[in-house]
Amino acid sequence: MLEVVGQVVVYSVAGCPHCLAAKKTLKDSGVPVIDVSVDRFPAVRSWLQEKTGRTSVPQIFFNETYVGGNDDLQTVMKDEEAWNKLLADIQTNQPEEGSLLIPHPSEATDVVVSEFVCESDPSAPIVEELQESGILHTHRTSLFSCVKDAFSGQHFVSWIVTAKEVAEKEAIDIGQDLLDKKYILPVQNGTQTTLMNDPKVYYRLNETSKSDALNSGPTQKCKLRDAGELSESLRRTMLKLTSDHISDDGKVVNYKEIKVAEEFEDYVKMSQELQRVSIEKLDQDELKAFSINIYNALVIHATVINGPPSNWFSRARFFDKMSYIIGGHRYCLNDIENGILRANKQGPLQFSAPFGKSDPRLKTSLIQVDPRIHFALNCGAKSCPPIKTFSSKNINAELQLATEAYLETDEALQIEEDRGIIHLSSLLKWYSSDFGDTTDDGLRWVLKNVVQPEKKAALQSVMDTEKYKVKYIVYDWGSNSQD
Repeated sequence: MLEVVGQVVVYSVAGCPHCLAAKKTLKDSGVPVIDVSVDRFPAVRSWLQEKTGRTSVPQIFFNETYVGGNDDLQTVMKDEEAWNKLLADIQTNQPEEGSLLIPHPSEATDVVVSEFVCESDPSAPIVEELQESGILHTHRTSLFSCVKDAFSGQHFVSWIVTAKEVAEKEAIDIGQDLLDKKYILPVQNGTQTTLMNDPKVYYRLNETSKSDALNSGPTQKCKLRDAGELSESLRRTMLKLTSDHISDDGKVVNYKEIKVAEEFEDYVKMSQELQRVSIEKLDQDELKAFSINIYNALVIHATVINGPPSNWFSRARFFDKMSYIIGGHRYCLNDIENGILRANKQGPLQFSAPFGKSDPRLKTSLIQVDPRIHFALNCGAKSCPPIKTFSSKNINAELQLATEAYLETDEALQIEEDRGIIHLSSLLKWYSSDFGDTTDDGLRWVLKNVVQPEKKAALQSVMDTEKYKVKYIVYDWGSNSQD
């Protein structure tokens, strides 16, 4: 280990592959590192952005000398003169007092990962009795369709009146409770929220045992948690799992180890709580945060169970087949992205919008697309945003951070100022309508949201010429799975 009197500080987030790569590179070079976790010290974020002009991590300093991110570190190490100058500085000089923000450990905000705890719901026994009641039959709901294992509102009320020896009003209240908790679901009108004591209005059990969804199984009988709280718990748990099983250099994740981990069993049980969670009443920010968290967790869950997609066909199938049951309805990855987050817009390789007019899931679509969601879903950029779990309270600020961090990378934006060529992420091509009506609209959107001074100035300069070309960067679909 190199003997130093100065400091090398790496600002990072847990599980960030490029943060791990930078720290391993420095360790292998014998350079001692002070690691400041931005997710444990949130107050550092604004200071770091003001200091560097960047929002991404890692960010690396040798005393007062700002090196940059992991790519910048790898570049400077190839320049023998520049690298030796950095090493000489930390070997002979102490940093100026107060030049870098290094919080005291007592200021840390620990990220709590929830354990699976099932507090029994008092309504659950009624569901078990309903399954054995004998009122579940096949019913014709129209000339050409019927539903199996269903019951009418009238049959349910009559059965409860007899079985529980209660008045009709109390029987209806019991049924309403089961409907509110999504133990039972309406058949004809998926958006119906009131239990009807009617012989021609049918309901079915929220039964997922025969589903191919990754959280299928017996309907969860726990007390319902808040949807946003549940989504954040799932995302934090999955992030911890990947952090615990990622290589020291951040290049590969051992998904096979995750699959047999005890914490993964808890995650699967926790994901089954989604079967009955209600998202129809979430406001727009809550729904946005919930959907991003669930999408990102589902991607990893699917990779753990099935392995990463290896080609174009398996990739298309992956996003269309990998799903969760949420509130009694199946949502695949494309449904969450294009149906909910993109306000039910047709996605790439899709022939129509995910949700039809009569689809009960249509009620869960956002009213308007927020283009920034594309930089929060399953981040694979070389520099990571300083947050990975999104909260409804701070979703807009967090999305802005994720966007600015992504636009700092060469995967998102490259500018050849001398040739008048702008290279954009393929995301802006595939989802062009989310960024505006034309390519120029998309460029103006990027210009507004890029904060790195050099890139912003270069982009503005090229756009001012009005004689520029736009090219799209080939998207890297490479997997981080350990073979």
